[in-house]
Amino acid sequence: MILTGCQTAFYKERPARDDSRITHPVPVPEKSEPPMVPSRPEAQTMPPADTHAITIREQTIQTPAHQDGLLVLGINETATLPNLNLKMEAKLDTGAENSSVDAREIRFFERDGKKWVKFELHRTSKGTEPMELPLKSVTRIKRPGLPSVERPIVMMTITIGDITQSVPVSLTDRSNFESPLLIGRTFMQDLAIIDVNQKHIATKTVISSNKRKAQAPVTQKSYTRAIIKPVSIKGLVTVGAVEHMMLPDSDTVLKARIDTGALTSSIDARDIEFFEKDGRDWVRFQLANSTGDLISMQEPVTRFVRIKRHGEESERRPVITLNASIGDILVPTQFTLRSRENYEFPALIGARFLEKRALVDVSREYTSDTKQP
Repeated sequence: MILTGCQTAFYKERPARDDSRITHPVPVPEKSEPPMVPSRPEAQTMPPADTHAITIREQTIQTPAHQDGLLVLGINETATLPNLNLKMEAKLDTGAENSSVDAREIRFFERDGKKWVKFELHRTSKGTEPMELPLKSVTRIKRPGLPSVERPIVMMTITIGDITQSVPVSLTDRSNFESPLLIGRTFMQDLAIIDVNQKHIATKTVISSNKRKAQAPVTQKSYTRAIIKPVSIKGLVTVGAVEHMMLPDSDTVLKARIDTGALTSSIDARDIEFFEKDGRDWVRFQLANSTGDLISMQEPVTRFVRIKRHGEESERRPVITLNASIGDILVPTQFTLRSRENYEFPALIGARFLEKRALVDVSREYTSDTKQP
């Protein structure tokens, strides 16, 4: 009974609670978001990088050529006289032994018991320059049909490309010549070979320059792009300062001086007579070969040339065309007819024969022999 009483007391009805003051949290539904899926790097879209306009300059640079350790020079080059701080345009002449320069108002005098020469050096990079140099010697120049002349010789230091030489230079009025400075064999010997097809190839030179615009990142600046173009001498054979030249149609061999200073070739012709044949001008003459024998020949005249001579009347000379060969070179060649009995060689080969065919190395001789006289 006691237990029952306790139980009855435990389950006694309790007073009701005021539930109106109890707040229960009500869940609020959230917006559904798509699940986060890691994306692959290549699928990411990057914002465009900042760019700007730049200038690209493209320069084509011509670089010198060498063959067998020798610098290839063109028929014309710019020469520097480093001791005088001057530049002059020069012609490379394998027919001349020594160099010469355009000098005028030449006068001799003595200084400290030695002979000197005073002159005006013309057509330099600074115009006309007065000069005084020690006299090395005086040379006498023989001229066929004309009186000989004396020319003073001085020593000059000349630079062309990477070649610097102190060489004898004769002083003479070169006002009738295109180039104020002529470079002879003494300067070229064992150092250079000549390509009559090209000009101003001795030094690195910008031969063309172009600009173009391009879009680039802001970190990229304008720049210059160099395109290197070496001088090409491909396909050219090398001949020496003197060669045996063959005239195959007459089975004649002549010793010939290779002369880049002359445009047209020349042969030793004596007793020249003109006549007409089939309405054309013809010429008969005696050709002197390398052994001194005279060979009678007659040929149609291709043209006439007028040769200017200093202080004398110009001379009209006939030109004929003959097949001529040196080594593997065989080509119809124009020859001026004139007596060369006062010259060492009965034939002279000019630049037209060499064009697009040969280089000239003055340190060699008879490189292309196919037949001995």
